[in-house]
Amino acid sequence: MIKLLFVLLIIIIILLIFWKKNKEINNYKKSNFYKTLLIIIIIGGILFFLATSGRFMLPQIMKIIKFLPLISKLIGI
Repeated sequence: MIKLLFVLLIIIIILLIFWKKNKEINNYKKSNFYKTLLIIIIIGGILFFLATSGRFMLPQIMKIIKFLPLISKLIGI
């Protein structure tokens, strides 16, 4: 798991470098592609670690997400 975490961090750092470089030279099409790819890799990595951690954290997160609309109605947002 630690090795996978290091690989994901290295990939994320590389994509961040590419994203910033394309953003600086005003190449927005590639910049948006790298940003989207970066978000997909981060979300996929988080879901993978949640699924393989051996704990049932994903159902707990889903319970919290179910209560968010109720909380926002109570606050009045």
